[in-house]
Amino acid sequence: MKLLIVRHAIAVDHGDPAYPWDDDRPLTPEGIHKFRLASRGLKALGVRPERIVSSPLVRARQTAEILRDTVAPGLELTIEPHLEPGADFDATARVLLPHPEETIAVVGHQPHVSGFTGFLLAGPRSHSDLLFKKGAAALVAFPGPLQPGGGTLEWLMQPAALRALAGE
Repeated sequence: MKLLIVRHAIAVDHGDPAYPWDDDRPLTPEGIHKFRLASRGLKALGVRPERIVSSPLVRARQTAEILRDTVAPGLELTIEPHLEPGADFDATARVLLPHPEETIAVVGHQPHVSGFTGFLLAGPRSHSDLLFKKGAAALVAFPGPLQPGGGTLEWLMQPAALRALAGE
């Protein structure tokens, strides 16, 4: 099993008066444009998820939709509350365990994506400080089913590197 872990792209700033509820903040036009390019870089890397799971927050769902449209057109998105900021890592892992897909993309928020990646690589006691810029992605592989501490980091790429892979 492989997990593609993606941080949402550039969104409207926290505290913007047009979006009093943080959950409603959308991607900016720049965020949409840059992540479209970054997702082309993911496609160039051969990323082909069979399932895409997203946080319910608007900015993550929009990022997941761009990812889907680029690397897996027509794939249905799964919305998962255990990917919201501050979610419990064990609960996130339990949600992903029953899925038999070879590759699952997970779209969420910082610091959850960084901490969850550390949890997958080093187990429950991990205090990861992996850098996930907005629109960054990591690929974590497991020799069998997902198991905390049982993952291997195949790569972690920041959005500028992904855009460069796309030739942009």
